[in-house]
Amino acid sequence: MSPGGHLITTAVAGAAVYAGTGSAALTAGLFAGGFLIDLDHVFDYVVFERQRDLRPSAFLRYYLEGRVRRAVLPLHSYEVLVLLALLAWLSDRDWLWGYVLGTALHLPLDIVFNGRLVPGGLVHFYSFACRARAGFLAERFADPSRLAPVEEGFWLSFFRGARLKSEAVSAGTAGVAPPLPAAVRGCEEA
Repeated sequence: MSPGGHLITTAVAGAAVYAGTGSAALTAGLFAGGFLIDLDHVFDYVVFERQRDLRPSAFLRYYLEGRVRRAVLPLHSYEVLVLLALLAWLSDRDWLWGYVLGTALHLPLDIVFNGRLVPGGLVHFYSFACRARAGFLAERFADPSRLAPVEEGFWLSFFRGARLKSEAVSAGTAGVAPPLPAAVRGCEEA
């Protein structure tokens, strides 16, 4: 899902949680888990990708055009979600339960919306162990040559997200994508 889509979804969910519970801590945790989880993309961009252009537009273009070589993304994982849920259960902290709720909202949205860009989907990608077995190599999970170049401005890209070349040509109608070559698959062969 696009960063803008996550922001809107998280804001709506946060408003609903606050209206239903009145808990600022639960709502703040939900926002952190639902949107700020994407800060691990910044971590990967700087630490593993060694990118130094910190302009938001350069960062967004790098991801939307599929230039990523390494996908460590420690916060985007089932394993972290399970550990945080266990910690929330043991500590009974509202803000931590909110974080778990926000992450539990974020990951399925990523699986559905980002998975449409990859034949076979990305359910397995959100396992940290799976990414580790694949050497955290992004090419094991996706074919960046299928992504359309970002041609619009920052805000439209922020809310639209990545698109397939066929979507860019046909204004939103995706064609049937060829399967990924064996060298590009994820965990099942790692």
